Amino acid sequence: MMGKTNKQMKVSRIMVWFHLSFTVFGLVALSLMTAKIIMLDWLALGIIVLAIALNAFFTVMWYDETKEKAKPPAPPQPVKNDQPRIYPMISLLVPIYNQETTIARSLRSLFKCASDYRGPSEIVLVDDGSTDNTYEAAWTALDSLRKELPNIHSRAIKHMTHLGKTETARTGSNKATGEYLIIADATIPCDAISIDSLVDSLSATKKDMIRREVTLQTQRGKTGTPQSVLLARADALRRLLDRETTDSIELYF
Repeated sequence: MMGKTNKQMKVSRIMVWFHLSFTVFGLVALSLMTAKIIMLDWLALGIIVLAIALNAFFTVMWYDETKEKAKPPAPPQPVKNDQPRIYPMISLLVPIYNQETTIARSLRSLFKCASDYRGPSEIVLVDDGSTDNTYEAAWTALDSLRKELPNIHSRAIKHMTHLGKTETARTGSNKATGEYLIIADATIPCDAISIDSLVDSLSATKKDMIRREVTLQTQRGKTGTPQSVLLARADALRRLLDRETTDSIELYF
């Protein structure tokens, strides 16, 4: 494209000189006629004057075109992206076990976490074979919270026997519909988790999953045992759960 432009500019310069030479020769001929060195009739005089005028016009025209082509191209203008950022759907996978008395309070905190997130979200509870009425209490709490926050989807699943964290994660990830999955303990309060911060961190690192340790305060003000919160891309976590053994999976949770 650049070679073609240079060639066009060269042709334009030739045309300028071509028309300019005709103009000069016409002026010389007119001067010789005025000095009576050469004698021509009125028709020849008119033709010479017309030739001078036309060639002067074309000279100016070609010269302007040459200058226009010689200008450097304007730098490309940055494209403004006014589209708002679209945040991926998040599925909170929450394993529960024998938490009949605390599950309602835990679910309210989880719903608050989900409602604070800037994108769509859902909550997937997996009762890992509780021996009390945790599953029934969870359903009662979910029914109430769905009426308060209908935009947050939720579901509850129950294992008939206690299978452990790995199987709980498999069950929850297979039922989840989110692009990102968060695995968190139901006892972690909402103010200890920022889903927005977790998603931003995972996007910045370009990794498939990240894990955060959340240190909780006990009722007596002492530091409790750190709890793990895992955020992962859904496809990557499902592949990991299908590939790894139970022992190695435990390292992630």
